[in-house]
Formats: sequence, structure tokens, C-alpha cells
Amino acid sequence: MNNKKNTSKPDEKSTKDKIFDVSVDLFSKKGFDAVSMREIGREVGIRESSIYNHYKNKEAILDAIINFFLSELEASGLPEEQMDELIATSPDMFFKIGAKTFIERMSTPKTEKIWRIISIEVFHNKKIRKFFVEELLETPLKSWEAIFTKMMEENLIKQYDPKILAREYFSYAIFLYFEYFILKYDTDYTSFMDLAWDKMADHAKFILDSIKIDSI
Repeated sequence: MNNKKNTSKPDEKSTKDKIFDVSVDLFSKKGFDAVSMREIGREVGIRESSIYNHYKNKEAILDAIINFFLSELEASGLPEEQMDELIATSPDMFFKIGAKTFIERMSTPKTEKIWRIISIEVFHNKKIRKFFVEELLETPLKSWEAIFTKMMEENLIKQYDPKILAREYFSYAIFLYFEYFILKYDTDYTSFMDLAWDKMADHAKFILDSIKIDSI
């Protein structure tokens, strides 16, 4: 009989995870350029040289952060089958469930810090600016354009330019992002969920009430 005990802790973070989390925390407070590898190592509790066993350089840490954020972003949407069913049966519920699912997924302590990093770096980091434009502006707008097009095909909303509808709906989400992560971050609200949920739900209702076809 093997009496050897497993002394490892299942919830214990790996050194690479600790480097990742410490970097997210420091970058969100000071900005990417203001944080050194030495400082990251000191906060993790390892030598600076040990970081290079896990990440090639500081830029590689930032790349890992953005890749993690992108994976969370991709996982924040509703499954396509559920989305199609909700659009067809209850557009109101689609907007409500879709917005709540996205906000809850993207409002964890870690993702909120990454939102903040993006907010700081978008002004001078070309890679972050490109990511912001492609993944946080262009991709969502294309998705919403497709959603409004589908709603028109199902005769659920009035015929209108879907690009304009997408911009009208999504521009308010950008406003909320700006309000929280640039103007009020870490001051008036404990999380983006506290600020955004009711406001986004009200905005979605306003848009849908304005364009839906009244049942006879």
C-alpha cells in the first residue's frame, strides 16, 4: 500500500501565474512602461532573472495578458444556437441576457485591471491601439450589424441601415467604458457591473422599443 501523501496544493499558483497576476496589477496601476522586470520579480518574490524562465521579456508578458483578455472576450458571448433562439422568440430577453452575460464575464477583478491597462496604453502603444480598434470596436460593430440584420429578416424590427443601428447601440457601451475605466475607475464604483448593468439594460430597452415592430 502506498502511503505517500500528495503535499501539493491544488489551488497554489505556479510561478508563471504569479508573474502574470503581479504584472496585471502593476501595469494597471502604473502603466506598462513604468514597471520594470526587477519590480515584477520583487513583488513575486523571485529574482529578476527567474522571470525569463517563463517569459522572454516584458513585452511577452503584455502579449500574454492581451491573449488572456481576448479569450475572455470571446467566451463572454452567448452560444450561437441560444442567441438565434432568443432573437427569434424574445428580442427583449436577448438584449437583457446578452448584456448581462457579457458584463458579468468581463467584470472580474482581473479583467477590470486589464481593461484599465488597455485604457492607459491605447494612447501610445501601437499594439494595444490596434487591438482596441480591431477587437473592441470593429468586431463588436460587425457582430451587432449582423444581429440587427437578422432581426429585420425575422420581421422583428423596422427596416433600417443595420450599420447605423449597430453604431447607435454600441456607442453607449463605449461611453460606459470611458466613464468607468478612464473617468471614475477605482473611485465611485466597486466594479464595472455596478455602473453598467442597469444603464445598459435601459439603453437596450430604449433602442428596441424605438425600432421593434408592434404586434397587431
